[in-house]
Amino acid sequence: MVRGAWITMVLRAACVLGVFDELGEPRTAVNVAQRIGADGDVVARYLRILLDLDLVTAADDRYQVTEVGATFRSDHPSRVRDLVLMQSDLTTVAAWHDLDQALRTGGGVYERLHGATHWEHLGAHPDLQLIFNAAMARRGSVQARTLLESVDLDGVSLLVDVGGGRGAMVAELLEARPGLTAVVADRPAVADEATAFLASRGLEDRGHGVACDFFSSVPSGGDVYTMAHVLHDWTDDECVRILRTLRDATGTGARLMVLERLLDAPGRDPLQQRDLHLMDLHMLVLFGARERTKAEYDDLFVAAGFEVPRLAGSGDWNVLEARATGPARAPE
Repeated sequence: MVRGAWITMVLRAACVLGVFDELGEPRTAVNVAQRIGADGDVVARYLRILLDLDLVTAADDRYQVTEVGATFRSDHPSRVRDLVLMQSDLTTVAAWHDLDQALRTGGGVYERLHGATHWEHLGAHPDLQLIFNAAMARRGSVQARTLLESVDLDGVSLLVDVGGGRGAMVAELLEARPGLTAVVADRPAVADEATAFLASRGLEDRGHGVACDFFSSVPSGGDVYTMAHVLHDWTDDECVRILRTLRDATGTGARLMVLERLLDAPGRDPLQQRDLHLMDLHMLVLFGARERTKAEYDDLFVAAGFEVPRLAGSGDWNVLEARATGPARAPE
């Protein structure tokens, strides 16, 4: 456990250098080193730990990636490589280094350490923004499946996904529902990426990105509004502001469906629960935010002018579904 951070950095080095990409077929350490532009003797030492981690196999001084190791390849559909690169970025590692300060103050440390918010940092580094969006997109298929299995989308013509990143979830929904159209509402550069991504899937006639700031306005006219794994990035006050913007867009007719991982939802196995508790601390150090229980989300929805949401979904992802009620409560 103490050396877990070392293992993360072992994975990062392999992803940066493309080690797993080169080991689709058996290669010697010297050959791997030549192909990635590294020192042969050091690479031989490095491959020993990949062998210990069951990420590669070895026979006759030749190494080859295992099934688990293959998930870190740049072309693997899981996009785990992007997750490694995103979460091992030094600005994120530095924030976790100051977890003790976050525990003392109850607030995030990222902005204090780096002089910019996490979102500002991504905006200033387009290469990292692409990695972040790709890492977030890995959840798209399972989130779409959760929606399709948990809520009624019959008769829905236009779906607006707020904070939808590159549009991975929307792409899955559009492919599953031929009569559906969709908009991905996000920051300008991210919305542009969503438009390009949906076009790459042959969905340009039914989906595109729209630039917005969900603290001020989001596109109107949708039958359903979705927001997946966004509210956990923000404090309670910020969540209410976001939800009030959504309430303005939904009026009293459209439905809001928020996908999150609720701390007290049933059906999550121990490993998923541990991951959620770690994510809760990740939200703390980055944003001063948190994962929440059903009751805590209920309070946010009601404060923003929505009814108490219905809980749907089982397993790792949960859906909070609600419609707007009367005027939102004034801020306390």
